[in-house]
Amino acid sequence: MVRTGGAVFGLLMAFIVLCVQFPEQAFAQQNYPSRPIHILLGFAAGSGADIGARFVSSELQKRAGQPVIIENRPGAGSNIAIGLAAKAKPDGYTLLLAASSAMAGSRFLYGDLKIDTEKEFAPIAVLFDAAFVITVAPDSPLQSVSALTERLKSKTRNRHGYTNQTGQLAAAYYLAQVGASAEPVSYRTAADAVADVASGTLEFMVLDGGFAAGVVRNNKIKALAVTTAERSVSLPQVPTMAEAGVKDFVFAPFWAVYAPRGTPDDIVKKLQGWLREIYTSDAARQHHAITGSNVRFQDDTVLSQRLRTEIEDWAKAVKAAGIEPQ
Repeated sequence: MVRTGGAVFGLLMAFIVLCVQFPEQAFAQQNYPSRPIHILLGFAAGSGADIGARFVSSELQKRAGQPVIIENRPGAGSNIAIGLAAKAKPDGYTLLLAASSAMAGSRFLYGDLKIDTEKEFAPIAVLFDAAFVITVAPDSPLQSVSALTERLKSKTRNRHGYTNQTGQLAAAYYLAQVGASAEPVSYRTAADAVADVASGTLEFMVLDGGFAAGVVRNNKIKALAVTTAERSVSLPQVPTMAEAGVKDFVFAPFWAVYAPRGTPDDIVKKLQGWLREIYTSDAARQHHAITGSNVRFQDDTVLSQRLRTEIEDWAKAVKAAGIEPQ
């Protein structure tokens, strides 16, 4: 009888605790957000990624009724930001804005990476696809990718720069395709690298189109080609790599929003609804046209599918480019 009574008492107390906790959790979710939302970004302020993130935060803030703060955590190919987001409390107040190149590609480029981006995040929505640009010094005599290829083949010591996984892979893939070589040089931010592109210290660099568009228009660097399947609306005079003679060359990572795994579904759906409103608007199309990105809202189901496909594509491209994990 004592044991039975103890068991009944234990069940009763557990029931009372659940009755107290669940209404509080339900109330918190129903009233989400009740404080500022933080979006982690693996790039520095002023970068092409940051320009896109600031638009997201501004528009999301209007709908959420709370401040939406961008936290710039550059370094390690966005893996610092990704790691912090993965460990954050799954309550909807810490989100991650990241490119597919980081979420899919890092596992093939970093030998000690311990983050499984498919398992540790709740996908929310795809927002846009980004363009990249093959760039050289503004006063370079090179006027085409074929001329760049000839120059690279005529020298024994070449260097190219990169700040992210797409820039690294796209350059390595191009070199492998044309049979040229160049030493990769890593930079923390695109702004840090531009001076070396402009001076000719680097033979070329594959730059994020959001950042590159502005510096190309200001004649600080020269664009030879874009990495998208179609020409960029922000740099319509610049040919695609296919037009430049390099076939099967498309590198256009998609940008998406994620939450830590375990974030309540109703919060994910609320955020997804707001992002759908933002990224099916004329304001989003006009903003991203400036940076050459293509607005492309897709929900969590499509995001999961695209990430899986991207991982498979990265595995093939890294192998073809001959890149070894560092």
